Amino acid sequence: MDLFGVFDISAAGMSVEQTRLAVASSNLANMRTSKMADGNAYQPLSVVVRSSEVTASSFADAQAAVSAEALPRPVVDSIAAIPTAPRLVYDPGHPDADERGFVALPAVDTLTTMLDLISVSRSYEANLRAFDITRDLIRRTIEMGSGR
Repeated sequence: MDLFGVFDISAAGMSVEQTRLAVASSNLANMRTSKMADGNAYQPLSVVVRSSEVTASSFADAQAAVSAEALPRPVVDSIAAIPTAPRLVYDPGHPDADERGFVALPAVDTLTTMLDLISVSRSYEANLRAFDITRDLIRRTIEMGSGR
């Protein structure tokens, strides 16, 4: 396996986690937003991740050409709004309150979002660790070849 390909795989994973972090942060930041600038209610967002296409057409081809280029990578497919009903909060003094005093706020679950942030942090750390280990392996290989 090509060691330099591990860098690409780790970088792809870190890129996906960076997008997940941005979306989770956006959801937390807008959990008390009753209306956006366009007048519509904020919809919580979710990241849709898919695997990149594998270059090998069969398992035998993949086994014959074991290289990092043949391995799939995580790719952000899209960022989609989660279709959820808004949560109604009683706040009669709010400018967006209805005639009963309820304000429709996005259905962002704080606990789930915070758990997602922990997962993002751990996944990013794992990708970064794989990146660092591969870099150290390459450095040590070069040092061994130079006779140090």
